Amino acid sequence: MDDRRPGRAAIANPSYLNCSVRHGTPIFTRAQAQAFDDSAISAGVSGLVLMENAGRGAADVLEQDCSDFLCRPVILGGPGKNGGDAWVVARHLRVRGYVPFCIFAGESEHLQGDALANWNALEAMQIPRLHLPRQSSFDEATSELKRASILVDGLFGTGLARPIDGTFRHLIEQSNRLGIPALSLDCPSGIDCDTGQVWGTAFRASVTVTFGALKRGLLQHPGAAHAGRIRVLDIGVPSPANADSCVRIEAAQVAQNLPCRAKDSHKGSAGRVAVLGGSAGKTGAAYLSGLGALRAGAGLVTLVGTEDVARRWEAKVVELMTESVGAELSVDAAHRCIDGMDAVVLGPGLGISKSTTGFVRRLSKEVSMPMVLDADALTALAKEKCLDELADHPGPRVLTPHPGEAARLLDCTTEAIQRDRYRAALQLSDRSGQTVVLKGAGSIVAGTSKLAVCDRGTPALGVAGTGDVLAGAIASLLAQKKSFEAALAMVWLHAVAGERAARSDRGLLATEVARALPEVHASLMDLMSGPAGFDVRPGSAFRMTVNSSPA
Repeated sequence: MDDRRPGRAAIANPSYLNCSVRHGTPIFTRAQAQAFDDSAISAGVSGLVLMENAGRGAADVLEQDCSDFLCRPVILGGPGKNGGDAWVVARHLRVRGYVPFCIFAGESEHLQGDALANWNALEAMQIPRLHLPRQSSFDEATSELKRASILVDGLFGTGLARPIDGTFRHLIEQSNRLGIPALSLDCPSGIDCDTGQVWGTAFRASVTVTFGALKRGLLQHPGAAHAGRIRVLDIGVPSPANADSCVRIEAAQVAQNLPCRAKDSHKGSAGRVAVLGGSAGKTGAAYLSGLGALRAGAGLVTLVGTEDVARRWEAKVVELMTESVGAELSVDAAHRCIDGMDAVVLGPGLGISKSTTGFVRRLSKEVSMPMVLDADALTALAKEKCLDELADHPGPRVLTPHPGEAARLLDCTTEAIQRDRYRAALQLSDRSGQTVVLKGAGSIVAGTSKLAVCDRGTPALGVAGTGDVLAGAIASLLAQKKSFEAALAMVWLHAVAGERAARSDRGLLATEVARALPEVHASLMDLMSGPAGFDVRPGSAFRMTVNSSPA
């Protein structure tokens, strides 16, 4: 949500974190959302009932979260099902004593079925309405928009897959200029619900009420910025059996993947991690990775590098151990140094010389223990064009690229990666046969035919070193859990640690993120053993909330 826009930040934003969700909240594509509706109708639940449940639930959210702004709601609807949902919202608001004004944009012949039935019901209830066909004056619509206290966007929803123009573009741009509170139904109009990209222009909402399940585009930028606070509403139909192919990471899901320690555990049983990296001018990256591993729970962490790098580490480390592979990088020496370790991080600050690329290629293939491939190791794999070789390796690997590194691995542009981050993450996982963490706002964890998305974090995490901390944190759990589950848990824990440590949207240090990891873990464990619902939000002490959701 853009808090700079007057009015939009004023809407109440309660959080509903359901700690009974142990497998994540489902996230649908456009096709899955349509199949969800079709399967419900095939099972005997009529389209009118689904529309009624959706519209009534959205009206509940408006009344609960936005009651101060309902003196004159203006409802915008298109000719499809999203418009039908909007007319149901208007009807329920009228029954509750509010006086909505409805604007239908589009041609009359396109308004059919359940949406037409609900549009006609407005006239029967004497709810003020305006039809705005493509070739008409905008004067009356503009006048009504300017008088609005809050807007409800039901123009397109999830179905849009083309650029917006004409009447619809005018309505969206006029609405955005008003700077008043706004609620979108299912997905802000103009946002591609599969990728989060903007189809020319897009509605900017304070709240998005999405039906049945989350939509992928709501958790990736710029879609996430247009969606504001996201509320998922139950519309009376269970999710299909395969709904967990893409999920939002939930706190309870993280907690079940963080093993409790026995009373007699020791540093050896807590896990041994080696971080192989560092070069002249880049010794800090491996150090931060080692710190992340320790703070995330490893019992013993060793930094492994050349003699020169190891000497530099000795001057700054206390809790971390160091090992040298000799004057130059040597695969055989590296094998000796990491022998007996439970997991390895390869790459932070390692450098990108020709000798380094060959070193990375051999180690990534020869080391049998679990390994996190990060930073310069990913650049080396891209240079060697050997990503596919990882697929034949029996040892689990987790690749942690940022968008630029992902682009090098897939031989495309960073812009192409960001246009469809889900597709890029799956491509990297499919080609490597390994788990991939595509970092950035809305980090994506990709495994074999499955995705998990982290919607936590803060812009303050966009600073050098935080990715190194994450790589070490993943390695700390990698020896004890499957690679996908280890990555999923630590991506979430790292994001919330960033929220916890940040004082604003900038100025955060990577060491502060590492320091916050055990705090977040402790709070999560304490609250998981208590009442069913809790909120882990930045700036708060993990306050308890009532676990509920309207409709």
